[in-house]
Amino acid sequence: MDWLPSEIITQILSRLPVRSVYVCRSVCKTWLNIIDDRRRFVPLHFSRSLEEKEATTFIFVPSGNRRPIYMVEVKKEQHNYKATQIDFCGPHYNTKYANSCNGLFCFSATPSYSDNDYHTYIHNPATRECVKLPSSFSCLESMDINLPHGDLFVNNLGIGYDFSSNAFKVLQILGVSYGFGHPTSVKAQVYTLGTNSWRQLENFPHVSCFQSIPALINGSLHWPSYENILAFDLASENFGFVEYPQINLVPNAPSVFPEINPRLVVLDGCLSIAVSSSGEDVGLWIMKDYNVKESWIKLVIKRNYLHDRVKFHSVLPITFWKNGELLLLYGSKILVSYDTSGRYTLFEYESFPACKYDFFFKSYSWSEVYPYVGNLMSIDITCRTEAQP
Repeated sequence: MDWLPSEIITQILSRLPVRSVYVCRSVCKTWLNIIDDRRRFVPLHFSRSLEEKEATTFIFVPSGNRRPIYMVEVKKEQHNYKATQIDFCGPHYNTKYANSCNGLFCFSATPSYSDNDYHTYIHNPATRECVKLPSSFSCLESMDINLPHGDLFVNNLGIGYDFSSNAFKVLQILGVSYGFGHPTSVKAQVYTLGTNSWRQLENFPHVSCFQSIPALINGSLHWPSYENILAFDLASENFGFVEYPQINLVPNAPSVFPEINPRLVVLDGCLSIAVSSSGEDVGLWIMKDYNVKESWIKLVIKRNYLHDRVKFHSVLPITFWKNGELLLLYGSKILVSYDTSGRYTLFEYESFPACKYDFFFKSYSWSEVYPYVGNLMSIDITCRTEAQP
């Protein structure tokens, strides 16, 4: 294809999936130079990927530590798929996935032999690069945190992109745990990729959020709490609140774990919340106009008990896709396509481990699933720091 102008080759390659692009790097030197042009080709390829109307690649995030993430490519015309395991730091680390932004994963990790060596990592599955951020606990002495009877830990963690400064930022909210029960959030820190230290945020509103994967939308990270949704604006670095629809998350009696499990997701570019409890249908609320309480609309997802082999704790909406159907995670492992009439279409995939029983929670481990768009950008260059295992 040397007779084709480089511009046409660039346009063709920019429409291929990430894995195919990597294969094309080995075709010839001309293609290699085009693909490795990080100032021109990489942003073009990522913008083209974002233009795809329907998500086809998803990541499965199992609960607990030391459990790998799996990636699955789904096409509605097929019903059987193969899951690919993504390794982060190796078998000797306890890892916990936080979220992803523009193809980059954010997660925390500690060595299995020590709980004191906590670090945050940024990982790009497409390029297999992994960068360890500086320790955030080194500056805790200046925070004036009094812990007479509690343990300090990272309660919430997430990465986002600040379009005003063209920079990735990582936010972590520190919590204090006094044994069993809901932790109390006390401080917040932010890290800008490319710098060397975390910065303490003085404007943290001291609201306790659920430990969950944040929803990234409208330039803000969002976490659910009992009273409302906490929002962190990545540009201004200010905190705010988004009001819930007509739902009540406050338990009638003190409980270690809430009976109602809210999960924030982004559906069709809208902030959404799925609320379910054992044995009930799932209430899916979608905010059509951001931060306008009156714009919440409700959809009801009917549970399906026809499949005896599917035992589930909750149903998690993932994305709208072909023919307006809603892709769901059903039973923490089964992907289904759901239409408004209540009809389910199941998708099965191989190479995914069986759910294991958790003796502490007295239940089987669960997974969450999120759409994923690959990015060829180099985080080594972006972070300007040495990658570490």
